Amino acid sequence: MPEIRVTPAGERTFRVEATVDGRRHAWRVGVSQQLADRLAADPEAVAGATIAFLLDREPPGSILADFECSVVPRYFPDYETELSGYLRR
Repeated sequence: MPEIRVTPAGERTFRVEATVDGRRHAWRVGVSQQLADRLAADPEAVAGATIAFLLDREPPGSILADFECSVVPRYFPDYETELSGYLRR
């Protein structure tokens, strides 16, 4: 499992960094309060869990550099269902 670090980057926006195979990658992830509320989780935790979820499904270079979590279900319909498990890690 990659090491993931999340830092605030604005209102409901986070910089998420992960080291994968010795290389550092970074993304800017937006988390709506509605999503955080549905998951009963802190938005910062949702941002980190989202990157962990995506890294389990695709290489780091395939993840958009800047995105809102609301786009993830378009590509991965099981996103919200599966994210609960990532939040418990």
